[in-house]
Amino acid sequence: MLSACATSSPPVIVQQQPLPAALAVPCPPPVAMSDNSADAALLTLKELYDQYGLCAGRLVELVNHLQEKR
Repeated sequence: MLSACATSSPPVIVQQQPLPAALAVPCPPPVAMSDNSADAALLTLKELYDQYGLCAGRLVELVNHLQEKR
């Protein structure tokens, strides 16, 4: 009856590889407006869109990287 425990295989230990450096970089803090002019608002909004695009793309790459390991 106890012989079944002795024949079980040892657990498989899988070493996790570190994240690629490009995926481990945190997103920068949002940019702030330099003044209250319409031009400053437009430039700040453009920079925020650019930041969002970079961070959203990095998040997609991170999710894809983590799903490949499954």
